[in-house]
Amino acid sequence: MARSDLLVLTNENPDFYRLVGPFLANHAVHKALGGIPWDDPGKTWIIALASDGTVDGFIGLTAPGRAGASRVESLYTPPGRHSVAPRLVEAAVNEAGGRPLDATVARPKADAYLAAGFTLVREKSAKFLILHRAPEATP
Repeated sequence: MARSDLLVLTNENPDFYRLVGPFLANHAVHKALGGIPWDDPGKTWIIALASDGTVDGFIGLTAPGRAGASRVESLYTPPGRHSVAPRLVEAAVNEAGGRPLDATVARPKADAYLAAGFTLVREKSAKFLILHRAPEATP
């Protein structure tokens, strides 16, 4: 599979709903994520686009909360396109600019997060893990 291009958008971008909208109200996506991918104001989305313009996957990054951490959430890749997941997680880490990150992820997607420096905090359930990535030290 050819390498996907990555777009960084918010829901204020005119292309956002054209690209991500069909996934937001899709039961198969909700089932894969374990919940609804909310498009809250201030959330940054990283979208992987195939050369033909189809969406290879996406991930969301929330604005920092009171403790300074952002949440990395809603990592979705359509069936057969899971290989883009590590690239999406790494792009979210880079977009976060070194701040601490939290994530609750389905077990099958945990490897992409662990490869990007997240560590296990605890098991939330049989299907989900809570992960954290410490802030990067500034030089």
